[in-house]
Amino acid sequence: MYYGWKAKIGLIIPSTGSAPERDFNRYAPDGVAIFTQRVSFEKVDHDGLSALGDLVVEASRLLVSAEPDLLVFGCTTGSLIKGAGYDKELIERIESASGIHAITTSTALLEALKALGAHKIVVSTPYSDSVNATEKQFLEDNGFEVLGIQGLGYTDPRMMPRTTFDKMYKLSKAVLNPAADTVFASCTGLGIIDYIPTMEQDFSRPVITSNQVSIWYALRSLGIRDRLNLGHLFDL
Repeated sequence: MYYGWKAKIGLIIPSTGSAPERDFNRYAPDGVAIFTQRVSFEKVDHDGLSALGDLVVEASRLLVSAEPDLLVFGCTTGSLIKGAGYDKELIERIESASGIHAITTSTALLEALKALGAHKIVVSTPYSDSVNATEKQFLEDNGFEVLGIQGLGYTDPRMMPRTTFDKMYKLSKAVLNPAADTVFASCTGLGIIDYIPTMEQDFSRPVITSNQVSIWYALRSLGIRDRLNLGHLFDL
């Protein structure tokens, strides 16, 4: 059978990450192929995240020869670090360079929140306070009320894939607000997607993660509506 007979996704991720590649390949429906391209990533701060922009555009050019149907920039803060509208700016640059339809994780996040009817959210992250402040502003400028956001304070990108589920579970529980309608665990570097059903059951509300929303929006953008066992979002 032809690899990618249903659709082919070009996935661009930070060089330190392993979770996005694993999650996309594990949960891609039959017939959906994933082609991954990594870009150098030095530090999880404003400068390090901003530097990803040019690298992602170049990576998109490299993926053209694989003839993907969609390009995905799989990085949350890397696609929102310059504020509201930055995700759309990156998409325009990627599409201009490659001629291929593109999405980013932060774009997928906004679409997922809208689909869920979310208004008041809480956010758990592995990031520093300064990066969290930027993410909070991005979400609020896009119309969502952030009732709380807490991070683990990491700036070394190598720490993201080392962050265990129990740490993110406890952090998410700590930031949980009774008035929140949705919980968001931010960062594509986190390998926690398998635990979304558990978190939703324990927190009694929808839980979304960066890789989950990226997979959901990528598939929906391709017209693929498989209902994966990845939480309430995939029922929509």
